[in-house]
Amino acid sequence: MKWITIGDIHGRDNWKSIDIHQYDKVIFMGDYVDGREELDELRNLEEIINLKLKYPDKVVLLIGNHDIQYHWYSSKRLRVYKEKYALDYQRLFKENEDFFQLVYYAHEHLWVHAGITTRWIQYMETNGHDFKDLTTENLVANLNQLLTERCKDLFSVGKARGGNDVGGPLWADVSELRASPAPFHQIVGHNKMIEPTHFDLELGSLRFADCLTHCNHFWVYHPNELAWKKEIINIGNK
Repeated sequence: MKWITIGDIHGRDNWKSIDIHQYDKVIFMGDYVDGREELDELRNLEEIINLKLKYPDKVVLLIGNHDIQYHWYSSKRLRVYKEKYALDYQRLFKENEDFFQLVYYAHEHLWVHAGITTRWIQYMETNGHDFKDLTTENLVANLNQLLTERCKDLFSVGKARGGNDVGGPLWADVSELRASPAPFHQIVGHNKMIEPTHFDLELGSLRFADCLTHCNHFWVYHPNELAWKKEIINIGNK
């Protein structure tokens, strides 16, 4: 068995060079849109959704902070908001919202777009969300349900990213993840890296996957071996 993690796409279609038949799980980390102007990112998003339709059990689609503004939080627009595609994006995300999730958990690993910190969990509890004594599985179910309910606290932004709250699972910065690590083995995007990067923590670990701007390396997990490897795929830098 092997699982591949695909970092932030931002309209690029180089993910199509990956032979998904080689993998038992294909996990997209979110941020499918808001790329360079010359990219046909609308068609690209449609093709990713069609991939999920074709392989519903194999393909996992996480939601990113760039995606969520077009449906769940349309009032919180980023500087690169694509007005010309907005209605099409809103339609696609609304019609297929059951395909997208905030968090994916398996084999004691947690995939989430930007990551979860202990400080953000405390922030959520202060705002009336009781996460105490939850198993990781129940925490994941709870967070995905909050996405369905469009909970505004999921979109909280910390000072490291220009906000006034605490960086949440769509906005956490690498500085927040390392300063207040949650006790999980997390795979995250959102924070650009030169290559797939790994940090061991006292109660968990962090693996950063948002590196497609710079390289064609991917994190690949081998569940049977409990091993992570960096895999190079021959793709064009589109």
